[in-house]
Amino acid sequence: MTRSFSPNFYFLGRWLVRQTIGRVFRPQVRGLENLPPSGPAVICPKHQRWEDIPMIGAALPLPLHYIAKAELFRYPFIRELLGAWGGVPVDRERPRATLSSFKKLLPLLEQRAYIVLFPEGTYVRGRVGPGKHRLIQLLLKLQGQNGLGPLPFLPLGLTYHPRALGYEVEVNIGPPLSTPDPRQAPALTRSLMRQIACLCGQ
Repeated sequence: MTRSFSPNFYFLGRWLVRQTIGRVFRPQVRGLENLPPSGPAVICPKHQRWEDIPMIGAALPLPLHYIAKAELFRYPFIRELLGAWGGVPVDRERPRATLSSFKKLLPLLEQRAYIVLFPEGTYVRGRVGPGKHRLIQLLLKLQGQNGLGPLPFLPLGLTYHPRALGYEVEVNIGPPLSTPDPRQAPALTRSLMRQIACLCGQ
């Protein structure tokens, strides 16, 4: 059984990240005013390296639940760690398993949680890759349940600038996008990717 999300453990981990990785990767955050004062909301960052995940957690002052590859949950220690940090497994090779995992997101959305979804689905360096709309479409289907209303999807750009000692990281949060219609998932995804590219200076 995967450990359930622990706010105390999450913020302890965030503090440790800021004390370790944060000494090498120094985030400069812009656009915090675009974050809704309360969830639910879906944050959609650029994905180019593994440090993106702790960097986003260190930069944003709120608990986040990451949609992560199911392969990461195969290892007991990592599974327990990701569970306590709010990870939600997604199996891209087994759509039915993915649908089952997404149903677990509904209670999080009802609790006004902030979800992190990397729309590229994998690392893409040097450019912004094409967005994958299937997971966004599943989230759009969930938003109609229990009167949640349209979910805000926030594009987030990450740009790493090498410095003499480490990196300065631009974390740019754009205004939210939304649609009430799950059939508009491809168009919403394209709009998100255009905004992410702009926020990354591309």
